[in-house]
Amino acid sequence: MKKTSLIALLALLSATAQAEEEPALLALGGWTAPEITVSGKKGDLLNKITGKESSVLNPSQMSVYKVINMMPSVSQQSVDPYGLADTVNYHEAFRFRGVEATAGGVPATTANVEGLPVTGRPGGGTTIYDLENMENIAVYSGVMPASVGLGIADVGGKIDMEIKRPDDKFGVTFKQSIGSHDFSRTFMRIDTGELGGGLKAFASGSTSYAEKWKGFGASNRNNLMFGLTEQFSDKVKLEAFATWSKGDIHPYKPLSYAEIQNLDNAYDTDYSNDPTAYDYYGYNKNEFEDWMVMANLEVKTGEKSKLNVKPYYWSDKGYYMESITLPNGSPNIRRWDIDHDLKGILAEYTTTVGKVDLDFGYLYHTQKRPGPPTSWKNYTLSGSTLQFNKWSILSDGSDHVLHEPFIEAKYRTGDWTLEGGVKYVNYTLPSILTYDTTGIGDVSYDDALATDPAIVAAKSAESTKTFSRIFPDVRLSRMIGNDASVHVAYGENYVAHVDIYPYFISQYSSSFQPKGITFEQLWDDRQMEISRNVELGMKITGSTWSIAPTVYYARHSNKQAVLYDADLDATYPMNGADATGYGFELEGEYKPNDKLKCYGSFSWNRFSFDQEIRSDATGSLIDVRGKQIPDAPEFTAKGIVSYTVGDFTISPVVRYMSSRYGDVQHQQKIDGTTLFDLDLTWSRPLAGLRNVDCSLSFINLFDTKYVSMISASDYKNLKTSYQPGAPFTVVASVAVHY
Repeated sequence: MKKTSLIALLALLSATAQAEEEPALLALGGWTAPEITVSGKKGDLLNKITGKESSVLNPSQMSVYKVINMMPSVSQQSVDPYGLADTVNYHEAFRFRGVEATAGGVPATTANVEGLPVTGRPGGGTTIYDLENMENIAVYSGVMPASVGLGIADVGGKIDMEIKRPDDKFGVTFKQSIGSHDFSRTFMRIDTGELGGGLKAFASGSTSYAEKWKGFGASNRNNLMFGLTEQFSDKVKLEAFATWSKGDIHPYKPLSYAEIQNLDNAYDTDYSNDPTAYDYYGYNKNEFEDWMVMANLEVKTGEKSKLNVKPYYWSDKGYYMESITLPNGSPNIRRWDIDHDLKGILAEYTTTVGKVDLDFGYLYHTQKRPGPPTSWKNYTLSGSTLQFNKWSILSDGSDHVLHEPFIEAKYRTGDWTLEGGVKYVNYTLPSILTYDTTGIGDVSYDDALATDPAIVAAKSAESTKTFSRIFPDVRLSRMIGNDASVHVAYGENYVAHVDIYPYFISQYSSSFQPKGITFEQLWDDRQMEISRNVELGMKITGSTWSIAPTVYYARHSNKQAVLYDADLDATYPMNGADATGYGFELEGEYKPNDKLKCYGSFSWNRFSFDQEIRSDATGSLIDVRGKQIPDAPEFTAKGIVSYTVGDFTISPVVRYMSSRYGDVQHQQKIDGTTLFDLDLTWSRPLAGLRNVDCSLSFINLFDTKYVSMISASDYKNLKTSYQPGAPFTVVASVAVHY
């Protein structure tokens, strides 16, 4: 068995092996039963290499974002070494090429499963899936095919996770991990093997727990997953999967810029243990229970054609509780109850006509709010008792609705490959009815609606807002001999922001009501942010090495920013700005023999507004033109070396990111940092077992103190919060494969 802790890092974005080159690359991976294949996809170029890198980069196997963190132009920040409590603004702290894909209250994540948008925020997020159950993680940034990135948003990029199907033979995988801060995780998966009649199934479960490395509180998550496949005939196959997850999470306290200046103190500062204080850790937590079911009916309609029909459903119930400060400066505790779901169906038909591969599809997707939020309740403290203050938001549970047909084609001739397609996005934002909460006490959301409260017209948008547009993509690549390839690609992506609603409600009395501004006016004026992406890349391969440079350029129109509206004489988040991104990515690998493998990536990312921002009626301008967007490092460099002797592999990892800023005016600078990790693994068949893997991982090996997560969306000139990075952490794991 050839095992390496490195290879997926190379796979992550090595931008130019064509699809027909896959088998040769996959051969490098060796035995893959418990492993994840990580794919980096750039335009029409694909590189896929298999290895156990997932457990090296994310020993807890709870965060897909940690797994892909070695990719160039990917910035993933973390306060939790295990990925259980990594959220900021209700989303993971994650950027593609400087773009925060979930900024502005986007009710979606950057991750799909089996091409379906069945992960959600606000809510349980992607940690409802154990990565041991995923066989392939495909990562797209910038240009992507029309059939990829389906759902409410795909600006910046998309991650797609492919579920590991039931194995042909009976098998059991058991994994036990322990680590710093009382971390414990148990995972087990049982594959039935062939049961007769083409039926196979698997069932898995995990339980994870970790105390916070500072302050009080802990996080735990329990996951279950089931899957089955039934091969009815050579032409008909049915697959079905179900996931259940329950999470109880205590996040870390966000800190101000002043507080983060003293890093020694910041590493000790967190929520208090005093229930009479507003920052008590028991008032800052979230709990969610998630269900997901999906199916795939595959019918082969010809030798080179097939039809796939994929229905899906996802339910998310829970709440966020957190300490807040009202606009008048008063402390409160807010509870955000969430009970929403999404459902849809994807129909896709692939065929070949002559030398052209065709992919036709249609996605219908409907998703209940939030976001934006449907209910917020505020509380004050009387001693250690929560006292109901008021409903700050009470609105109906309306739906986002998406219709998304697409077509993609690929044509090959000689050394050339031409791909292109279009998808038509017809996306309807929900109508929003805001209710008068006078006289409604501390009751449930359903009971509050049962009182038949009056609609507040000025705070409502009774009509829906629909975006309709075609989004094209085209990619041209050429092989140059057997050792080099080059590609050029163009594509357009989209996102719509919905955080204007809570902004309007919180500022209504002070800013909008005196001027007679209604929410309907602002909702009707929403625009879809569009990014237009161009990239040029190549890959050159030698006998023991490869190098892959890529340059890209992107223009964002209708980008959200907090701007002054002269017509309404008000300042609020609106889609009235333009921004430009461009950069350079470089990846390389060196593999002189089967024992030593080296991978490195470098990226230079620039992303900034194209104009100054007018912030108020005085005409004052905020000088942000050409300044790097907040929380986006301009330079990153990452590398890993994997050296194997017999059954033992040592894999040191290094990551560097340059300085960042917490605000659009560059007044809050965060220094760059370099982090080191180390993974030691012993792996071999043993005592009749298919394999035994023992690993010892050291995260932040030198206990470097640095600033990790920054809560500052691209467009904000408001307050920003910060989190220190996870300290030195040790994780030990034993996995048995039978």
